[in-house]
Amino acid sequence: MIRSLLFSVFVFLGLTIFAQKQKTIINDFSVVLHEEAVNKIIAAIGDIKGTNDYEVLLISGKYHWTVQNPKINIRPDSSDFTCDALVNVGPFDYKTQVIGNVKITYDDQKNLIFIKISKAIFELYTVLFGKKIHIKDIHLEDYFKEPFAFEGPKTMATDMEFMMPDSTMKKIYVQPTACKMELKWKEICTSCEIIAADKPFKPTLKLVPPIEATKPAQTSTIQAQKK
Repeated sequence: MIRSLLFSVFVFLGLTIFAQKQKTIINDFSVVLHEEAVNKIIAAIGDIKGTNDYEVLLISGKYHWTVQNPKINIRPDSSDFTCDALVNVGPFDYKTQVIGNVKITYDDQKNLIFIKISKAIFELYTVLFGKKIHIKDIHLEDYFKEPFAFEGPKTMATDMEFMMPDSTMKKIYVQPTACKMELKWKEICTSCEIIAADKPFKPTLKLVPPIEATKPAQTSTIQAQKK
């Protein structure tokens, strides 16, 4: 008898928890931002370059570096930033691949998806008498201080008209409300619940263009500041 009672209690609790989880599902509609769209914007920035003087072991010169093929790779577990760094240090040249960290967040209040390159480092070095000599580390995140910002789905409000039986037209207003973001393979998926009413909603968001970079590049090349 006691075992049957305990079993019934566990089943009831399990069903209650399951029902609560079911209520939290947000799936009225989804908006997908693909990594290809993000990388088209990054590619439009053009090459990122830097140059400066150096001095190691009483030998001085000038170094140059150029970042090419920058890409954001969106993954469910850990997104990253990759690029190629071409380096010239006097008579010495080399190429290295850079792998950095990316943070992707959604601000529900501002209705913006932020993509931030939080860490991306490569080493500047030269070779003297067959020995590798470290000069400094280049932090590429310093050249992407502002995150890329993309419009979220909350501005996708709409309205529609229905013919009523008495031949009058009734307008229905539809607006996204609760939203959540999920990272998938090569995609940022933002799912929303909607609310519908027969009266207009009070404006809560300032409409902006569908995709907006926080600081759009003015030229095809960003010249790194000398340090």
